[in-house]
This record gives sequence, structure tokens and C-alpha cells, in this order.
Amino acid sequence: MKLRNINRGLVLGGVLALGVVCYTAYDNNQFKTSKPEIEQTMRDYIADLTSANVGSSDKLKSQLTDFVDKHYADYTTSDNEYASSKSGLLDEINQAEVATQGGDITSAEYDIKEMSINKSGADGAKVTMIYNVCYDVSKGDPTFLTTNGISSMTSGNYTNSDNYEPSTSSYKAIFSYENAEFYLLRTSDGWKIATSSDYGYGEDYNFDDNNSDSVADESKAESEIVPDSSADSAENTDSEGADSVE
Repeated sequence: MKLRNINRGLVLGGVLALGVVCYTAYDNNQFKTSKPEIEQTMRDYIADLTSANVGSSDKLKSQLTDFVDKHYADYTTSDNEYASSKSGLLDEINQAEVATQGGDITSAEYDIKEMSINKSGADGAKVTMIYNVCYDVSKGDPTFLTTNGISSMTSGNYTNSDNYEPSTSSYKAIFSYENAEFYLLRTSDGWKIATSSDYGYGEDYNFDDNNSDSVADESKAESEIVPDSSADSAENTDSEGADSVE
């Protein structure tokens, strides 16, 4: 009698373990098929973020609000206290004095250098990116949105021109984001960003158009889609050229 009960327990345990293995394999396979969609979601995100920062100050707040509403999901819980959520970004945009800034971003271009995508939870993904953005600025130090929230340019601290005048001089502002991190959720409207953040970035300002650098002039690294950390091989995609927004 006891042996029969023990055997039944072993059988049930084996069935349960097999079910877990089968479900895990199915879930991982489903995630792999979602990677192209996630990659495109992130490319659209960077393109739209760059574009939303371009334009006159009186339209900037509505542009940035529309961008956040489009790309972010409602999400209130995060283990990363430094990450930005939809509600936090909207609060920053509403409080920012973008309409009174002394200059505008007139055009921009971006270059996605690297991207890695990994599974995170049942219906989530973690994406890390390295990318550059080059803004053409009419004058002054405009406010702009980053993955970490509202920021302001500091061209006066980096000027390389004796003739630089904050109220009149145009320049290029080049930002290098070395570790942008995103957590995405699968929603009924596709993949949306739950939180975003960036760690370690560089900024440079150039006031001489003849010697100015652009992200389009820099050497391009492959845009790499890295599979789950448990996998042994990587899936690579060729990097797209730098895209312009005007």
C-alpha cells in the first residue's frame, strides 16, 4: 500500500516536471519569434524620441506627451528606483519650462550602435542599447527628453569657440548613450516600455560647422540581437545607417 502511494507520487512528480520543461521550451520559443517585433519597437522608439525633441518650444510639450503615451505602458512597480516610468515622465514634461527656453532643436540624427534583447519574466523583455544622437540647436540651451527624463543642454560649459554667444550662436550637441536599459511588457497593443533608464553618457558641443562631427560620420557597429542568456548562439542583424529627423 505504501509502495503504491510512493509510486503514484513519483509518477505525478514526473508528469509535473515534464509539464514545466515543455512549457518553458514553448515559452522560450515564443519569445524568440517576438524578437524582430521587439527590435522594431525599439528602433521606432529611438526614432520617435529624437523626432519629438525637434521643433519650436510652444509645440514641444505636446510632442513629448504624445511620444510617452504612444510608447509607454502604465506600470507602477519597479525594482530600479532610478528608472523612469510613464507617469514619472509625464509629470516631468508637465513641470518642465520648455515653452520659455532660449533656443530650439532644429534637426537631429541618431545612430543605434548595439542592441541586446533578453527575456524577462513571463511576458516581458529586457533591452539594452548603445546609441548616439546629434542635435542641431538654433541657440541657447534647449530642454529635451531622454530615456531618463527631462534634461537641459549645457553648451556654455563645453564651448570650443571664442565667438560663442549663447543668445545667437548655433551649434551641434552630440550625446553618446553607452548603456540605455529598457524593460518591456507584451500588451494587447503590442510591446510597450514599462521603464527606461541610461547609465553613463557623454556629451559634446561643436560650434564650428566646418569641423563639426555628426553621428552619421562615425563608424557603424553592428546592431546585435542577443538571444536569451541561456542560449549558446547569437542572432545578428546588420546595423541600419544613421537616420535623420528634420
